[in-house]
Amino acid sequence: MDFDAVLAGADRLGPIAYLATVTPTGGPHVVPVHIDWHEGAAWVAVGPNDVKVRNISANPEVCIHYEVGEATAWDHLMVWGEAEVVADVATKKAMWNIFSYDLDEFDSAGPASPDTVLLQIQPRRALFLARYGMDGSDEWRRGPAT
Repeated sequence: MDFDAVLAGADRLGPIAYLATVTPTGGPHVVPVHIDWHEGAAWVAVGPNDVKVRNISANPEVCIHYEVGEATAWDHLMVWGEAEVVADVATKKAMWNIFSYDLDEFDSAGPASPDTVLLQIQPRRALFLARYGMDGSDEWRRGPAT
């Protein structure tokens, strides 16, 4: 599996996925999010005081699990990586319009608003399971930098 196949799988399964972060006590925290991909990274718009933001600030390890159901032919896509909280206005301005929905509907103050930050997730590994894995699986791992 190459990274283009990961992106194609994410596109086919839709923008809603579950984001798992690690709590300060080492436990999981899982929430649904809307994910858009841009230049090899997953992006999520969130509130700066969200639990997931606090968790990522302490431990950047995350896992994304795309929704599974009859509409997805029971296929799974899981992506592991590291997340970064992006609060600087310049980056928010550059990324504000990459989303497949209008962020202004959620924060009319736009990218300069302190009420919205972005999560940038750099993927390290992805696993695709066709029909719960009964029809096979495929894996992608980021190769070493050259």
